[in-house]
Amino acid sequence: MINTTISERLRLLREEMTREHLGACIFLSSDPHHSEYTADRWKGREWVSGFDGSAGTAVVTLTSAALWTDSRYFLAAEQQLEGTGFRLMRMKIDGTPTIAEWLGQELTAATSGSCEVSIDGMTATYHEVMALKEELKQHGGLTLRTNLDILSRIWHQRPSAPLSTAVVHPLEYAGEDARSKLQRIRQALRRQHADGMLLTTLDDIAWALNLRGSDVHCNPVVVSYLLLTTTTTTLFIDARKLTDSVRRHLAACDVSVAGYDDVAAALADYPDYNILLDGDEVNYTLYTAARAPQIIDATSPVAAMKAVKNEAEIAGMRRAMLRDGVAMVKFLYWLDRVDIAS
Repeated sequence: MINTTISERLRLLREEMTREHLGACIFLSSDPHHSEYTADRWKGREWVSGFDGSAGTAVVTLTSAALWTDSRYFLAAEQQLEGTGFRLMRMKIDGTPTIAEWLGQELTAATSGSCEVSIDGMTATYHEVMALKEELKQHGGLTLRTNLDILSRIWHQRPSAPLSTAVVHPLEYAGEDARSKLQRIRQALRRQHADGMLLTTLDDIAWALNLRGSDVHCNPVVVSYLLLTTTTTTLFIDARKLTDSVRRHLAACDVSVAGYDDVAAALADYPDYNILLDGDEVNYTLYTAARAPQIIDATSPVAAMKAVKNEAEIAGMRRAMLRDGVAMVKFLYWLDRVDIAS
């Protein structure tokens, strides 16, 4: 059975690809923050293919389409892709080509058409894009375009960016105030000979500022960016998320606020000599927007800092495990009684 919804979306996509002289488009499962779980606005791969697993990459040419995913989703993907025109590519199975290999075969075999491939540079990390550029070059001399979010033209009822209200994570649970954390982050940056850095990973920002939210299902994060220089700290966030108490909290930590979409301009005007950008986390568009004389491509120190728990965090984890255990026992008790009654 043909999936008319996906077929219509592919038709619209291919019309735009033709207008832009594109040979193919790649759709990742990520968002501008390299999140594993994304808000609905950035579920472009799901929208264009119909596959709703948490991991996968969809690729569309003017005449074909394929989706790569891992063994967790082989059965589900096979069912969801039926009738869509997408071919399932089973990753890490003998005979399955890489995306670059498949595109090289598809585009160079075409009698006419473009050898330019598009990917949204806001949803792919710097290292992902650079590796893909090299692979595409090796497979047919294909080129990669990164400055187009083609779905913005055809996804007419696309969800807006999430607008959950940010809340302050109480000190009794955090165990350390945000001012202290920011000071320690700057100390770690100095050890890496960096003047500042851009944090894009949402859980790192939540930890650093003791902020929480519900922008992503089952993830207590707030969609934002955090830019540190030698003297300033700026949170880039939609102002509608901020209550008066959150604004007071940020002011007490000497954190200023700017618009979420202003981060690229801030990187272009970055005042210090160098900046640390983690190429495995920062998306390609923002990475290349930075105009500091020196870019330090290195691992962010925040993840390692966050991994070392203080006493309050350890106590909180134990309380959470206790509540989880009680809930599980109650569920098993209920399940046992239902089974007996039946």
